[in-house]
Amino acid sequence: MSLLDLAPHNPYGLTLRTPVMVAAGCLGFGVEYERIVPIERLGAIVSGSVSLRGRRASPSLRLIETPAGVLSVGAWRDPGLDRVLREYVPVWATWSTPVVLSVTADHRDVAAALEGIEGIAGIELAFGDDWGSAARVVASVRAVTLLPLLVKLPVHERLTATTRSAIDAGADAVTVAAPPRACVVDPHTGELLHGRLSGSAIRPLVLEAVANVCATLPAPVVACGGIVTATDAHSFLAAGAIAVQVGSALLADPWAAVRIADALTSTDRDRLTPTD
Repeated sequence: MSLLDLAPHNPYGLTLRTPVMVAAGCLGFGVEYERIVPIERLGAIVSGSVSLRGRRASPSLRLIETPAGVLSVGAWRDPGLDRVLREYVPVWATWSTPVVLSVTADHRDVAAALEGIEGIAGIELAFGDDWGSAARVVASVRAVTLLPLLVKLPVHERLTATTRSAIDAGADAVTVAAPPRACVVDPHTGELLHGRLSGSAIRPLVLEAVANVCATLPAPVVACGGIVTATDAHSFLAAGAIAVQVGSALLADPWAAVRIADALTSTDRDRLTPTD
């Protein structure tokens, strides 16, 4: 399988050996799984999300199984930029697999501190309900760094226009999509628990969004949402995505992304091998 470039017009570029990436935080910061999963067989890893000063995980953080999905309730741990630079980046610098840092807040300040840091191949700016500020944030970040920029956006009514404005502001690629809001009833208390939904349940929704964006956007699109098998990945690549991110599937099987990457590589090899 030939190399893929998520930032073809960027002076650094962001090349992947395989179109299968790990979605933000789903293998932590990677180092936690380095001895378990063959990192070198992945296209790229998107790290856990960080801000400048960080925050503790919410005491009420829960992962709740739903039909064909997982609801994440509460805030995940954010170690802060200083700890990432001190503990994780030196390890990433030794890998052949690129690491993209997910940033959810303090975007400009974090980006300014990353320029020239070996071990960080790019930045993924993650947006949720604040998607309306994406273009403005991208422009401010692009003003302080040349690093490849991905913009992760949720599905919403103006997604196609938002992706185009993000690219026009300086992003190199877009990731579709951030997990949508959802809720479940706590079976023990009857309380409504609100969070973000991921898993197979959202795959058809994201697939349509990816197809719509790819039909008009002159920039690389990375698909993220409900990818569990190589067949799932193929469907997004057929819709126009240049790469896919595997997320919640890794909660059950840390090898899921590697298995999908190997399957895609095998399929590609079979397609290119002459038959008698």
